[in-house]
Amino acid sequence: MLQIFTKKLIIFTVIFLLTLQVLLRFVNLEQKPFWGDEADSLSWISGIADFKSIALQGREMSVGEVLSYQKPHPSTNLIDTYNIVHPQHPPLYYLLARLWMQADFFHFTTARSLAALISLLVFPSIYWLCLELFQSSLVGWMAIAIVAVSPFHLLYAQEARQYTLWIVLILLTNLTLLRSMRLQTSLSWLSYIVTLTLMLYTHLLSLTVVFIYSIYAVIQEGFRLTKTLRAYLLSSFISFLFFIPWLIVIANNSGFDTDQSPGWSKKPTFLIVLIKTWVVNLNRVFWDFNQNFEYQNSLFCLLTLGLIIYAIYFLWHHAEKRASLLLVLSIVIPFLLLATPDILLGGRRSTPIRYFIPSYLAIEIAVAYLLYHQLFAIIRITNWQRKCWQLITSIVILIGIFSSGLIVSTDTWWNKHSEYYHSAMAKIVNQSKRPLVIAPWFDMRTLAHSFSNHVTLQEIRLLPDISSVGEDFSDVFLYQDRITLERLLESQPRIKIKEVYHWQRQTTPVNTTKKTLWQLGRD
Repeated sequence: MLQIFTKKLIIFTVIFLLTLQVLLRFVNLEQKPFWGDEADSLSWISGIADFKSIALQGREMSVGEVLSYQKPHPSTNLIDTYNIVHPQHPPLYYLLARLWMQADFFHFTTARSLAALISLLVFPSIYWLCLELFQSSLVGWMAIAIVAVSPFHLLYAQEARQYTLWIVLILLTNLTLLRSMRLQTSLSWLSYIVTLTLMLYTHLLSLTVVFIYSIYAVIQEGFRLTKTLRAYLLSSFISFLFFIPWLIVIANNSGFDTDQSPGWSKKPTFLIVLIKTWVVNLNRVFWDFNQNFEYQNSLFCLLTLGLIIYAIYFLWHHAEKRASLLLVLSIVIPFLLLATPDILLGGRRSTPIRYFIPSYLAIEIAVAYLLYHQLFAIIRITNWQRKCWQLITSIVILIGIFSSGLIVSTDTWWNKHSEYYHSAMAKIVNQSKRPLVIAPWFDMRTLAHSFSNHVTLQEIRLLPDISSVGEDFSDVFLYQDRITLERLLESQPRIKIKEVYHWQRQTTPVNTTKKTLWQLGRD
C-alpha cells in the first residue's frame, strides 16, 4: 500500500511540475533580448535577403522598420523562406515558423511562442521512449520530472530557433527505431522513415544521430546482415533519398557568405578550457545559476558529474542491453565526434551546449532510470541508502526549479552571448527623448527588439559624408565601434564624448562578453 501511495505521489508531483513549467515557458517570452542567431532565424523566416544591403546604405531606420525584416514579409512566400535559409540549417522549423507567424492571432504567433509550444511535446515523447526502453511508466514519469525542471530545456524553449523541434524528433526517432526493430512491421518502419526524414530536415547534426543508429543496429544484430538490419538500412536509405534536395542546396552553396560561416569553431583553445566547458555544460542540464564561469561551484559541479557517471554505470549493468547500448552510444559518440578534432587539431567545435542535445537526452534518461531504481527498491538497498537517494532526488528537482525561477525572473542569461547587455543598454537609451543609436547592421537587428519604438538606428560605416549625422536628435549613442567613433569625432568637432558605458562578463569558459556604448553630446 505504501509503495502504491508513493507512486501516486510521484505522478502527482510530476503533474504539478509539468503545470509549473508550462507556465514558465511563456513568462517574459518576448521581453528577453534576442541574440544574433535568433535574428538570423527571423530574417530567414521573413524571406527577405537584403536587410544588410539596405542598412549599409546608411539611412536612418526606425525600430519598426528594422523589425519588419524579421517577420513574414507580404511580398515573399514559403519558397522564398526555403531559398534564403542558410545551408547549415535545414528548413523545417523555419517553414513551420513562417506559417505560424502568418496566422497572427492575438500577437501570440511569434517564432519564440512556436518553440515554446513545441517544447511541450518533449514530455509525452520522452515518456513513450522510456516506456519502450524499460517497459516502465514510472521511469517515464521520472524522466518527465527531470526534463520539466531542466534549465537547459527551459532556455531553448524560449529561443526562436529549431532546437525544441530537434529534441522532440530525436526522441520520436529513437522511439520509432526501437519499435521497428521489435515489431518488424512495414508500418513501424514507415514511422521510422517519417521521423528520421523530419529530423534530418531540422538539424544537420542529425547525421550524427544516424551514425549512432547504424552502430547500434550493427552491434544489436551481432554484426550479421539479418532481416532487421536489412530493414534498417533500407529505411535509412529511403530517408536519405528524401533528404537529397537539401543536400543539393548544401552542395550548391559550398562557398556561402563567410559572415555566417563557423570560423569561431577553429579558434585555438587550451585543453583545460575545453574540459571546463564540457563539465559546465553537463551541469547546466540540471542546474544553472548564471554565474560568471570563474565563480562556478567546483564541488557542486563534481557532485553532478559523479551522479551522471554513476547513472551511466548503473544503466549499463542493470538495464537490458537493447536499452543501455542505445543510450550509452548516444552519450559517447557525439562527444567523440566533436571533441576529438578539438583535441587533435585545435578549435572549439565541442563547446556549444546545443550540439550535445542527443547526449544530454540520453543522460537525463539514464539519471531517471537510476533514481527510479533507487527509490522503488528494484535492487537491494538499506533504508539509510534509500533516504539518501530520496534526498538526492529532491535536490535534483528543487535545484532545477530554483534555476528555472532565476531564468524567467532575469532579463537575460549567459546563452545570449554578445547580446547579454542589451537590456541594460536599452534602459539607458530608452530614457532619451529622441535618441539615435549608431551601430553595425548585424547589431541593429538584435538591438531593435530591446529598444522602444521612438528610438532610431543607423549604420554609417559606408557613408562617405557623416558630417551631419545625428543633428536632428536629442541624444546620439554609438555602440561597439571605436573606428566609427573616431571618424565621427573627426568629422564633427563639436561632438564630444558625454558618457561611456562599459560592460564585461565571462559568460562561458570560451566566451567573454565585452560591450561599450558611447553617449555623445555637442558643445
